Amino acid sequence: MPGTMAETAGFLQRKSNEPSGRSRRPMGKKPHPQGGCPMARPLSRRLTGTAGISAALVLAASTAAAQPNLVPVLNNPMNASVGVQNTGKTAAGPSHLTINCTRFGQADGGCPDMPGLAAYADPAYPNRVVIEVPALEPGASFNHNLAFWAAIPWTPGTYVFDARADAGNAVAESNEANNTTQSSYTEQPGAGVAPPQPLPLATKPAAGATVATLGKADIMSTTLGSFIGGDHSAWNQVQTVRNGTISQTQYGLDGDECVVPSKVRLMNIGDVNSGIFRLSVYVDGELRHLKQTVTLAKGENKWIPYDLRLNEGANDVEIRLDDLDQVPEKDETNNIYHTTVRVPFDCDGIGVLAPARTAGGQAKPPQPAAPAKPQRLAPVQPDEPKRLQLRAPTRPTN
Repeated sequence: MPGTMAETAGFLQRKSNEPSGRSRRPMGKKPHPQGGCPMARPLSRRLTGTAGISAALVLAASTAAAQPNLVPVLNNPMNASVGVQNTGKTAAGPSHLTINCTRFGQADGGCPDMPGLAAYADPAYPNRVVIEVPALEPGASFNHNLAFWAAIPWTPGTYVFDARADAGNAVAESNEANNTTQSSYTEQPGAGVAPPQPLPLATKPAAGATVATLGKADIMSTTLGSFIGGDHSAWNQVQTVRNGTISQTQYGLDGDECVVPSKVRLMNIGDVNSGIFRLSVYVDGELRHLKQTVTLAKGENKWIPYDLRLNEGANDVEIRLDDLDQVPEKDETNNIYHTTVRVPFDCDGIGVLAPARTAGGQAKPPQPAAPAKPQRLAPVQPDEPKRLQLRAPTRPTN
């Protein structure tokens, strides 16, 4: 500030010469390059707070839910029929289905070769059977019969087939984790195989001696063999999916399923290795999951992981071991297990839990209201008769 009267007069004169309509911004503030209005900024710069991040996540989730979803389809045992299904919400463009064959017990290869395979070769996918899949509408399926299958010169053994839908990642999908599946085929020794030669005389068992018979496997689950949605339980109990254990919601054709990471503990109490067998998971009588190539060594005890699709409310879950009878077992009666799983979360995105479901998938009918309990009234006391007050007769006075 000016110190003398002259300096003060000069300062006031300069102030009076400034235009009266001139706007002044606060000190330290720089003008925004696109104007002072925050809404003039780009949307990407405005969506930086919690609300903006939430909006972006909702937009991404809705976009993913509206995408196609390609799933490979193989029969078990494996045969010539293969295919792809679009279980998503929108159409899928053209893609490729690849199939790889491996002889069981080998890291790769070991399957018969034949000239007919050349028609399915593609340099982009070496050592694979490659099938071109056309565009598929939502819910549509593509089926193909392998032309060379009937002429394959199989040798005795088990062969594992790994299929991959959209092998080239040409289609943006709502779920990229379900593009693979497995199947197997076992060629039994033919009738023309020479029988085993008799033992030399020196090694033949003595007459009446007991000859050991070939043992069998015996696959089953343990007592505490069910682990679903963070709840470890025995069979034939009620399990509840824990908070934070659901990996996906709004799944399935109707968008009303939750995907719950689960596992089942199996063991082989038999005398030999099991070989390949299938594990099937049913929910309310509907097939929800397949594990095509499960194996258990003699005495082995391990967890088998799988993804379980459940609905809101109660779900009747059934686990079937070796449902194709691929394994000769000592006991065939211990291969089916049950549990009831309760899902107390929103699976269809509506935001309100569906009506309570009982095990079996049926909605529980509303129960009639209990009749009101009648109030007990105090007994009415009859009016007491008035007591007559009798007076003693008066003696007349004279």
